[in-house]
Amino acid sequence: MLDLKTMKSALEQLEEERKIPKEKIIEAIEQAMAAAYKKDYGKKGQIIRAKFDMETGQTDFYQVKIVVDESIVKIPKEGEEENEEEYDIQEDGDERPRFNPEHHILLEDAKKMKKDVELNDEMIFMLEQKDDYGRIAAQTAKQVIIQRIREAERTSIMDEYGTKEGEIISGVVQKIERGNLY
Repeated sequence: MLDLKTMKSALEQLEEERKIPKEKIIEAIEQAMAAAYKKDYGKKGQIIRAKFDMETGQTDFYQVKIVVDESIVKIPKEGEEENEEEYDIQEDGDERPRFNPEHHILLEDAKKMKKDVELNDEMIFMLEQKDDYGRIAAQTAKQVIIQRIREAERTSIMDEYGTKEGEIISGVVQKIERGNLY
């Protein structure tokens, strides 16, 4: 289990030093946890989201399914073999994605659960809690967090200095990392 005090102080430090909003960092953690969950426990085509609670340190996982019908996806007929290709272009030029029960839910089935559901809506289903991840899933999570923090940092810098383009400003170079000056 994560030490929440340490995590909160790390978030505050990132927010202060790198000017990254805490919400962006928590969003990165949620995406990383969802990626790790999918890596170890997910199935092909699943959309998995995570919701991290900063107060308890608990992460809830959800599977998202898109509401579809025959106009949006190609539903395999009885006895038709499953093709690994999600986009299987037929001779008649049909480019609709193939129905995947891990990614899609048919409108008629969705209406049984929620009366006012419409096409392309998202249906959310709670997933089982998992706390033990393999090495590769942990590495995936780490990479997602690093990537999202870099993106947020870049956005923060562009917001701060993007309007000053063409102006001369003074500053102090604190470090040089991979060709970037800080």
